Amino acid sequence: MNENEKVIEEIIEACSQNTHLFDIIKDITKLDNDERYKLRRKASQVLNKNNGIDKEAIKFYYVVTEQGVAEEILRRIHSDETKT
Repeated sequence: MNENEKVIEEIIEACSQNTHLFDIIKDITKLDNDERYKLRRKASQVLNKNNGIDKEAIKFYYVVTEQGVAEEILRRIHSDETKT
């Protein structure tokens, strides 16, 4: 499992426990690539790369703003919901 896949799995797990996080993912799916890039830049400017929690948040924003990743997360969550 590559690093991004591991992070995606962690995000899916976190979304099942935190509806606010799930809402962020849904909102990101509505952004075009330019808006996603701007969000990524803002996150890296606002968050402290030396703080452990902020570092994780930066990683989250970098992964979910990649093209197609937020959509894949939603697809997997919905797929898991239909299985249960």
